[in-house]
Amino acid sequence: MTDRYKSIVDVLVLLHRQDGRVLLLRRAEPRYTGQLTIVGGHLDRDEWFEDGACREVREEVGVHVDPEDLWLCCTAHLISPDGERRLALLFTTQTWSGEPFNAEPDRHTELVWAEPGEPPLDAHPFTGALLEHFVTGSPRANIRMPATGEEAIRDRSVSCPPVTPPKES
Repeated sequence: MTDRYKSIVDVLVLLHRQDGRVLLLRRAEPRYTGQLTIVGGHLDRDEWFEDGACREVREEVGVHVDPEDLWLCCTAHLISPDGERRLALLFTTQTWSGEPFNAEPDRHTELVWAEPGEPPLDAHPFTGALLEHFVTGSPRANIRMPATGEEAIRDRSVSCPPVTPPKES
């Protein structure tokens, strides 16, 4: 019998403005210095997905998101260059309270509003791959991270119509 699979779960949130831009963070940590990533982090033990996503948004950019305002837009399985596997749940929202700011200046150097269909060249490869899935409406992805300097490899993605939250009346 093989060992039961266990995985780190990332909860990521695209704060999506009316002009179509999404919020990214420029990382300061040595491993990712200067790269742009999506707001989010690891799910904590005994935490629901939506609660973890809202906590990460609050910790990183200081705004409040109600779990009811999150829309799951992509589930991704990631394999890093060293073989580590993780799952990522990518949420989006156009509703939050407060003005985003760099709430973790020791971990991030700036906030960047970016066009998701044209990810900045300095976006982390996983960020670029997830933005591609967000734009095309692909609800799931298998992404193998390359060695440094290579493009992410996307396997067996499924294309569906773009996920658009219903308009509030």
